Amino acid sequence: MLESRNTTNFDQVNHLAFVMDGNRRWAKAKGLPVIAGHKEGVEALKKVTKYCLDNSICHLTVYAFSTENWNRNSNELEFLFKLLAEVALRELEELRRLGVKVDFLGDISKFENFNIKENLERLADETSTNRKLNLHIALNYGSILELTHSINKIRTKSSDYQNITQDDISENLYLPTMPDPELLIRTGGEKRLSNFLLWQSEKSELIFTDTLWPDFSSEELESIIDDYKKSYLLEGVSA
Repeated sequence: MLESRNTTNFDQVNHLAFVMDGNRRWAKAKGLPVIAGHKEGVEALKKVTKYCLDNSICHLTVYAFSTENWNRNSNELEFLFKLLAEVALRELEELRRLGVKVDFLGDISKFENFNIKENLERLADETSTNRKLNLHIALNYGSILELTHSINKIRTKSSDYQNITQDDISENLYLPTMPDPELLIRTGGEKRLSNFLLWQSEKSELIFTDTLWPDFSSEELESIIDDYKKSYLLEGVSA
């Protein structure tokens, strides 16, 4: 069986997943343009990445752009794609130095029309040998689309559609060797998963915080992890 299924280990935190919600509301509350919120969101991600590196957390998955986000204002989308392209190149050397491996969940082929696919592929390729932290970025991602993708891959490999197993689906996900997250955290006050890691979060602890993503701090993350450990580790609770 692949590492990705049924391997949630309650004696440590190995994988954090985030729905990074609240960039636009953060900007609006401060009377700033939406793009300012997205820029601050990048800084918040850098802080969380550093926390993971400092605390030997091996996997970090972030929901950066969903399949539903294509419905946003065209000007905002244009800025987001430009920011993605710039960040991919600007942070490349630092990510290499820190030992961060970057890969992507989702269908990034659609970004080819926006002149950023090449930068994303370069980021993944030039960090592929890093081992300290696996940063999984969900782009043009939706969990339903991922499961559909998995089923279609299975159909191309076998004509036996009547006996598809859980392992078959897991082995054909976008990143089949990615372990399931122990903690899935959503910032911004909403209490829903929004089509994010529905298959992989079967046993995850779900955390919803009112803090908007640009204001999310290492201190709050540490408090969340401490509470998780008290519940599951010290008391020996098993999910």
